[in-house]
Amino acid sequence: MKQAADMQNFAGRVIKMGGKYVLRDTASKATYALDDQDKAKQFEGQAVQVTGTLDAQTRTIRVSSMTPGS
Repeated sequence: MKQAADMQNFAGRVIKMGGKYVLRDTASKATYALDDQDKAKQFEGQAVQVTGTLDAQTRTIRVSSMTPGS
């Protein structure tokens, strides 16, 4: 049941929640799981820009790239 998803851009802060790194969208207060925990760890506590695909059912971003945000 895999479907092709469009790449999207997300902005927020990487935080640790329940033992996992997640992206907290500071504008909407939404929280998204991140599938690349190693990359997310490097940005803990920082604002980031994430490019990836969102699995709406699990609210997980499949990370393509993550860069420091403003």
